[in-house]
Amino acid sequence: MTDISIWAYPWDLHDIGPDQATARITDAGANMVSLAASYHAGHFVQPGNPRRRVYFPQGGTIYYRPDPARWHGAEIQPLTADIVATEGDMLTEMIRRRDRGGLAVSAWSVLLHNTRLGMLHPAHVTRTAHGDPNFYALCPSSPAVRDYACRLVQEIAETFAPNRIEIESPDFMGFAHGFHHEKDGLPLSPQDTFLLGLCFCPHCLTAAHAAGIPTAAARHQTATLLDGAFAAELPRPDPDLPAELQAFIAWRSTPVTALMAELHTNVRAPTQLLLIDAEGTAQTGINLPALIPHLDGILHCAYRTPQDRITPLMAETRALLGPQKTLIAGFQLFHPATKDRADLGARVAATLPHADGANYYCLGLVPPARLDWINTTPRHNRVTQA
Repeated sequence: MTDISIWAYPWDLHDIGPDQATARITDAGANMVSLAASYHAGHFVQPGNPRRRVYFPQGGTIYYRPDPARWHGAEIQPLTADIVATEGDMLTEMIRRRDRGGLAVSAWSVLLHNTRLGMLHPAHVTRTAHGDPNFYALCPSSPAVRDYACRLVQEIAETFAPNRIEIESPDFMGFAHGFHHEKDGLPLSPQDTFLLGLCFCPHCLTAAHAAGIPTAAARHQTATLLDGAFAAELPRPDPDLPAELQAFIAWRSTPVTALMAELHTNVRAPTQLLLIDAEGTAQTGINLPALIPHLDGILHCAYRTPQDRITPLMAETRALLGPQKTLIAGFQLFHPATKDRADLGARVAATLPHADGANYYCLGLVPPARLDWINTTPRHNRVTQA
């Protein structure tokens, strides 16, 4: 069966009601809910939520009750969102319904994008070449961060046995992903933004140095390039990157790949471990060829990808995955990124030769009528060949 899923937040399931939310999802032609099990923060306008039209979710929390024994001795500990106690554990509820023949469930798990934990554990966040902390971004080179991520994924896998676990942000967040009320008067060029997002925390410096990377030179070069951008009266052309810095940039995939390998060992069939990916993530330390052995599939988000780029990107990703692993296309129902029903249908059609299914964002953040666009999209029916 083709898997068609709609991303959802626990508070939306509560406010809409599990029965009505399930009906909305199935009426749209989907057979799975991708439910947030761990999430960061936001400021949401929610036309699809009848109770909370504007909502600030509690930042950096999980949406189930963890087992204290699993977290004994962990330096970094999760916090359960208050609404689990006051409004119910929607993940447990949807798993219970699945086991009785209801919707399949994917546990959407945001890992290293967590400002709350970053503020509590500043020794484990990414740091710029000048030493400034990015509190929203836990660093994948940190042993404590990797331990946190592995315990979280293992607990979700073993406690709930979801059909999938969708992994978001196992990598270096970069500078632009950001916080709130970002202010940049230069403005930063894309290269400046990338350089400002490189992590030179003690964990990265130690690991990269051990791998033979000239870390001191790379950090100095990065700081010098950024200082040049900060001093310029007006934006200047991007300079070439020195060889030592390029070596450091290439090394960044090493801790990300190692983390995904650790996560994969904690997930057992039939649960699939999928990486949420998008175009351009090589800049965040994602090396897909190296990651493929440690994944059951990829959920490739094509939210703003030009339509003529979708098929080539999906073909490239399928070639990397091979014929047996899962490839899901991710689409956003936000306007004007997706103009209308016909535009969504054309974008989905562009994935048909290569993808196994689709995910759509998001239940509470779009008008209910817009979910019906999913119903008229072409269905994936890829023939798997050995």
